[in-house]
Amino acid sequence: MTLRDRGLIAALSLALIALSGVTLASSLEPPQGNGGQPSELPRSRPYVEGVVGHATNASPFGARSPADKDLVALLFRGLVRLGPGNTIVPDLASSWDVNPSGSEWTFHLRPNLTWDDGAALTSDDVVFTVDALSDPNYTGPGAASWRSVTATAEDPLTVTLTLATPLGGFLQAATQPIAPAHLLGPVDPADLPNDPFGRAPVGSGPFRLTFLDSSKAILEAITATDAPPPDGGPNFATPPPTDSLGEAPRTPPPGSAVPYLSGIELLFYDDISGLETAWQRGILDAASGLSPGEATTLVTSAGATAQILRYPSTTLLAVDLDLRPARVEFRDPNVRKALLEAIPRDALVAGVLNGLGTRADSLVPPTSAMFSASTVKIVPYSVAAARAALTAAGWKVSGASWVPAGAKGPVTIEVLSPEETANPIAYATAQVVVSAWRAIGLDVQLTPLGAGELLGTRLHPGGFQAAVLPLAIGLDPDIYPLLASTQSRSGGSNASGLQDPSLDRLLEAARAPGTEAERAAAYETLETRLASEFYILPLAFRDEFAVVRDTVIGPTPRPVSGSGDRFWDVLTWRLADGR
Repeated sequence: MTLRDRGLIAALSLALIALSGVTLASSLEPPQGNGGQPSELPRSRPYVEGVVGHATNASPFGARSPADKDLVALLFRGLVRLGPGNTIVPDLASSWDVNPSGSEWTFHLRPNLTWDDGAALTSDDVVFTVDALSDPNYTGPGAASWRSVTATAEDPLTVTLTLATPLGGFLQAATQPIAPAHLLGPVDPADLPNDPFGRAPVGSGPFRLTFLDSSKAILEAITATDAPPPDGGPNFATPPPTDSLGEAPRTPPPGSAVPYLSGIELLFYDDISGLETAWQRGILDAASGLSPGEATTLVTSAGATAQILRYPSTTLLAVDLDLRPARVEFRDPNVRKALLEAIPRDALVAGVLNGLGTRADSLVPPTSAMFSASTVKIVPYSVAAARAALTAAGWKVSGASWVPAGAKGPVTIEVLSPEETANPIAYATAQVVVSAWRAIGLDVQLTPLGAGELLGTRLHPGGFQAAVLPLAIGLDPDIYPLLASTQSRSGGSNASGLQDPSLDRLLEAARAPGTEAERAAAYETLETRLASEFYILPLAFRDEFAVVRDTVIGPTPRPVSGSGDRFWDVLTWRLADGR
């Protein structure tokens, strides 16, 4: 089972749990005024964000670019959603139950849920979404991630998800956006990623899409016709006059939270120059899709009136090594450690990421509850120590490179990476790695490749030595897809080809259900093993980020797995200028 596969396939496509008792209202409602009364803030003008990039598909089944995923995050809802800190809170589901083995999760939907077109949102929509994602003919985002999950509608407001392999972090997967069965049910799963629905989606989120083309996307907020609940809550707009000849707009159920913002406009740009012009003219409230350097430059130009909001992400920049028995150069873990020792990771964070990231000392994100700081071994940067370690491992200098122990001649290491146009961060990281390994005397070549050739021709068949990749580890980390023996088969994410039954048992224990303390203990044991073997060389966790003016109030950074996750608290956002 590859649910929530955080391996390289999902990561490259991005580039090219304990149950929470926190309620949805408490995490998403805007601040209260004095005496527990609703804040007396008027609904603001639309929030305008400039995006370097374009959105072409706002369907959960077709969103591939970061801009696409941002739209999906604003237009659709999952059974649960991200809450403050590292919490998961109710969304479409008001509550859930799990059986003792962790194999069955039963979600209880909120009553009176509807889609933008007024159709009822029920458990049938959840069943449809899971069935589509698990269909072998479906090849869009999340393909194969749900292959071993089945969904059963117990009644219109109750749905049970059954896992062939119970996972401790399954609740994180339940943030998956739910799609409308009444509109997409007749579509063949193979056609879902490119269905016209992606250009005119019907969602269930706090905003509806009213316009989308190559230059912009316009979203309007869903309003409510009911008065605020007695215990307070977000502001509610007065409903517009009804049009007896028009289609009735969707309104949230009584008591639901709605945004302060009247709408959101995303303006798309081919490059930074057009966005900078709009920024200088004061058109934009925020900017995204920037490189780390571009974000810093934009903030510098704005002086004290803007800032970079950093969202620690679980995207790990790492070096994946071919660990098959025939690859003698990487057989010794001391050699693998030496290769990591030679890479200036702090300088990489400061340079390539321009400080918008964190040095990685483990495959587990440091923001995760499963991260064990006491177990992780810090490997400091040292050219001298790296060279000494190679010598101690039986390597010998020969001409322009080294001769590995057991090899007949000097080694040349080819480092693969995504092409610069597809993923400039990963490409620049690969350049740092190549330069660092050359500095210790190795003969190294960099080969950037398109995603198809990189994955299908080189990584999956094992036709490589080393590759610098962005790996999606996940908010609830799952290392199993990257290193488990079963995942080295065709289509799996274990590109290294590693076959280690004892490691497999540790990987399985770490992803198994249990209390947070039990899971943390299992991860600590796993991290102890990882810290001594260096199967994958962790370099840095990059941040998701956006530049925002100081008139934007409400966004609160938290750990995220993708760019769309930064809208987790969009219901609280407002604009201080009130225009």
